This record gives sequence, C-alpha cells and structure tokens, in this order.
Amino acid sequence: MAAGSKCIVNIDATAGIARVIFSSTLYLGIEMEGARVDEVINFESGKTELEIYNAAESGPITFGISFSGASELLASAISVAALTMLAF
Repeated sequence: MAAGSKCIVNIDATAGIARVIFSSTLYLGIEMEGARVDEVINFESGKTELEIYNAAESGPITFGISFSGASELLASAISVAALTMLAF
C-alpha cells in the first residue's frame, strides 16, 4: 500500500458471520474501534465498509489479509492486493 494511501474493504456478512484478519505489518491502520492487526475481527451480520490505511510515516507497506465466511470480501481483497502491487 502506497505511502499516505487508504482503501475500503467491503465485508458482506448477510449469509452468516464473516471474519477477517490483517497481518504482517505494524503500520496498517484500521478505522474500527477495537480492531487490531494480527487479531480476528468478527462481523455478525449485514454489510460493512472497513477503511484501512498506511500509517507509516513514509514509504509503502505490505500486509496480509485472511478471511472466511464473506463473499464480497474476496473481490475487495483482490483489489487491495492489486493496489499494493502497483505501489511498488
């Protein structure tokens, strides 16, 4: 993810509980109260837009994203991966 950039991850938990975890970085910011890198974030129901951003003071970052139970999260994860690759 490029320096100073952010993106929205769309999470669809309408068919059941969705879980996501962001990993492998200290500098990924997550705009959700209580959400932390390397900890599972649960979404009980509904659709959610989760904003993530590069919180490093300078330079791009890389991070991992894992998920289960969310259909729309896949497309968002692919978009994030593409944006991350373009940042280099």
